[in-house]
Formats: sequence, structure tokens, C-alpha cells
Amino acid sequence: MQANCRQHLLRRSGLTFDHCSKAIRVFSTIPVPSANNAKKKTGHVFPQKPYKRLLVAIKHTPYEMYKQMKMKGEAPLQLRWDRLKNRHTEHLGAVNRLLDLLRSKTSCDVECVGREELAPHHVEKADLVVAIGGDGTVLSVSHFLDESTPLVGINSDPTLPSEQHVEKKTDERRSHGALCYCTSNDLPELLKVIHREVQPRRRTRIQTIVASLLKETKLPPALNDVLLAHPNPGAVSRFRLGLTGNSFGLGEEEERLRLNVWSSGLWVSTPTGSSAAIRAAGGVVVPPHVKELQYMVREHLLERGYEHLAERGHGMVSPLEKMVVRWSSMEGAVYIDGAHMTHRLRLGDEVEMSAAAPDLRLFESGE
Repeated sequence: MQANCRQHLLRRSGLTFDHCSKAIRVFSTIPVPSANNAKKKTGHVFPQKPYKRLLVAIKHTPYEMYKQMKMKGEAPLQLRWDRLKNRHTEHLGAVNRLLDLLRSKTSCDVECVGREELAPHHVEKADLVVAIGGDGTVLSVSHFLDESTPLVGINSDPTLPSEQHVEKKTDERRSHGALCYCTSNDLPELLKVIHREVQPRRRTRIQTIVASLLKETKLPPALNDVLLAHPNPGAVSRFRLGLTGNSFGLGEEEERLRLNVWSSGLWVSTPTGSSAAIRAAGGVVVPPHVKELQYMVREHLLERGYEHLAERGHGMVSPLEKMVVRWSSMEGAVYIDGAHMTHRLRLGDEVEMSAAAPDLRLFESGE
């Protein structure tokens, strides 16, 4: 990484130059016996080599964003600056401890990049990506990965033990960390990942393709969920919902669902995301390592006499099926894993969703 890139990262992340200069390119040559020689001497194949090329994707905190807004006179007046700065300090402390660990306990080649600056070329040479922040950081980073590069998440600011049982949480900004392997309190656990003592698990993702009049757009794979809705939450989302495919994989595709919908939108969720927004909307929790998707119409508007159609607004999508939505409102949007990744819809656009996206290899907490 060139010097100007390092200085940019220092300004954005708040890291000390000492940490970055030592951690961004850390090399150490350690003789490793070949697998063939190890097998001749012991009769066993030598274990897999540790990960060597790490990309560390670092969350930018709300404090950084609001500080920039304050300089322009645009920051909200009711911000609690002490709380924001406290969370920012905790996060940076975790980042520095992580880089110390990687420098002192591994021989890894480490590159750091801010979450907002992450681009496809950053992950090309990495054999392991580390996302430090929270669940949102893991979700954002996952959009750049296929199944060839595993991802491990670190919760940089977990809830303190003293806060577990209080009715009023002292800081609602903390991440739950459901997608993270470890926290800032147990960073040495990451060494098990680097030395391949634990293995990642595969997570199903949603492949979303938007076909408009003149082009077809393939959106990043969704680890949690996809939301189709009008950008104005007070407006009606109108669309035609279809489910095509063959559950047994035999013969031609058949349409087993066709439904014209007036509603507040449509949720489509992976098993990973089934405990999040779709559950709050009335969905069910699905075991994390299956391939089925779940869909649910939000606030389904039904005319009198058509109440029996309500149950058709919620169901499962098998791995051999795909959901096709024809958008019938003047405006709309596709939201991939939250509000950061969006795609605009127009009247007549078709959105196809399925479990055809490459799986994500994610390291999971043992809890």
C-alpha cells in the first residue's frame, strides 16, 4: 500500500502510525516441512498451512461521520457526543489490539482498509478477510466475497457483562454480534482461525437480478435478506408475485404461485436472516445451514372476500425455485442487507430472487 493510502487510513480510522506501518506489511519466513516429507516420517499428512494474506476491513464509527457533519454545521443538535466518543474509543482500542496480535503472534501479510473504501480489488489477493466492527460490517464485507475467500467477524464493542440484565441499556448503539466469531474481549481466539484449527461453515445467500427495459443488473449476494418496497414508507407497494421452478428438479418449470399484491413491500430472507427483520414481521426462524429461502408480504392489503389469500403471502422457496416480482408502482427500490446497498426500481421492472448465489464461508462463534 502506498504512503498516501496509509495516511488516508490513519486519518479515517484513528490508528497510530506505528501500528499501521508494522501491520500493513508484516513478513516472517518460517521453514515449514513439506506435506510429503511429513507423511514419510510420521505416516500423516501435514496440517494445512495457516492463512498468510489477511485483509482487515475496519468499521468507521458514527462519531467520525457526525464529526464531519459538525464541521459543516449539519450535525443534529441532540447528539450525545460523550457517548459517541466513548464507543469510538472502544472501537479504535479493539483495532489496535487486533493489529498488535497479528504483528506479534502471526507471520501474516496484513492489509487494512476502511469499510466504506472497500472495493473488489482489495479482496483479490486475500486468502482470509477479517471484518472488525459488528454485524453491519460483516454484512457489508460479505457483498464482495465469493465462496473462495472465507470471512471472520470481530465485534469491536460488545455489551459489557454488567449491562446484560439491566432494563435500560446504557448504550443502544452496540452491535449484537450474531455474525461475529469473537469479540474484542477474546481476540486471541482469532489465532485458531488463522492456524486453521477451526473451519468456516457455508451460509446460503440470495442472488437478485433486476431486469429493466434496456438492461439486466446482477446485485451483490444478500447474506441476511432482500427488501422490495416503495422508497416512501407511506406509499403502497404494488407488484405481481410469482414462484416458479420444480421442487423435484424434473421436467419443465412450473408456476406454483401467482399473486397480485398491494402492500408495504416484500421480505425475502435467508436462514441466516430469518431471526432478524422477517421474524419481527411474523416470519419463522429457519436453521442456518439449509438452502431454503423464506418470503413474506409486509402488511398485505386484502379486499373483503379475499382474506383467504393472506396465507399465500408467506412461504418458503426451495433451492430449485425462484421468485419473480414484476414491479407495478411508479417507484420502488431493492434493499440488500439493509439500507446501504440499494437499487432503484421503475414500473415494469422484474426482480428475480433465488438461492443461486455462491455460498459465503463464514467462521461462527462456538456459543
